[in-house]
Amino acid sequence: MAVNAIDRRARFVGCLLGCAFGDALGAAVEMQSRSAILARYPGLLRDFQVTARGFGRYSDDTEMSLALAKSMLRTKKVAAADCARAYAESFTPQRGYGRSAVQVLSALQQGADWRETGTLLFADGSYGNGAAMRIAPLGLVYGQLAAARLMTKVKAAVWMTHCHREAVEAALLQARAIGMLLQATQPPDSVAFVIQLSGYLPDTVLRVSLQLLRQLLHQRASAEAVSDAFGCGVRSADSWPAALWAALQFSEDPEEAIIQAVNLGGDTDTIGAMSGALVGALHGTHWFPPRWFDNLENGADGRDELIAVAEKLSAIPLSESKVSAP
Repeated sequence: MAVNAIDRRARFVGCLLGCAFGDALGAAVEMQSRSAILARYPGLLRDFQVTARGFGRYSDDTEMSLALAKSMLRTKKVAAADCARAYAESFTPQRGYGRSAVQVLSALQQGADWRETGTLLFADGSYGNGAAMRIAPLGLVYGQLAAARLMTKVKAAVWMTHCHREAVEAALLQARAIGMLLQATQPPDSVAFVIQLSGYLPDTVLRVSLQLLRQLLHQRASAEAVSDAFGCGVRSADSWPAALWAALQFSEDPEEAIIQAVNLGGDTDTIGAMSGALVGALHGTHWFPPRWFDNLENGADGRDELIAVAEKLSAIPLSESKVSAP
């Protein structure tokens, strides 16, 4: 049964708010080990905590996701130059950007050519997860396209900050996974889902990660085993598969999926954001925990703006979409 317009709108909202929920929850323990988190929260971290940014506030993950969504609405396509402009305009260093991102986005603010900023700090570009963490809006609109067309759009959205093959492929897979879950009428078979995703990649480090993920899901491995297997750092191959594990292992319970993702340790806000986007695309809005929904920041570019942008995105007809390649 096809997803109708009402369900589609709810899933778009669920995806963007799921991203923000995971981001805000994970922000309190970012870059802490799983053992350190469990020592502080024996029953797992389940509620927003006060951070340097305040209570219930998201980080750069959601800020960049929202910027991408606004660019897509403004241009009705994925225009690389406008994406770069949107990221520069929204850039708020206090949101917790990494040092590399601060330098790249500062350069974009100062008028640097977006076609060159991706290699500003690294000759091959960054293999960090900053591309996958923000790709959710693109996955919602374009995630069902053929792989080559989707890749072109993904590159247009991330090239100015992440042009390393690993980072781009992680963003492609996150976008594809969101597109698949958006159309699913029930939680998918986790192993079959990973096998299908693996078909979109040649033999790369991410394909190896997916093979490991398939084994862990088949074995119904513990969160400890997953955390140990991937490390859950900022590298795309270390964090994106961990986020996908949580989304698939706990696909019937989106709240628990986000909680499990965050409590893996490491780059917790980004892993939580990516996992939240995935389960939100599958489940829509009915699952929102009031303690998260009510306490998510709601000033400028807060909860209500995320909802409004998601609803507008859901109205973009695929047939009218265009692409601007790097």
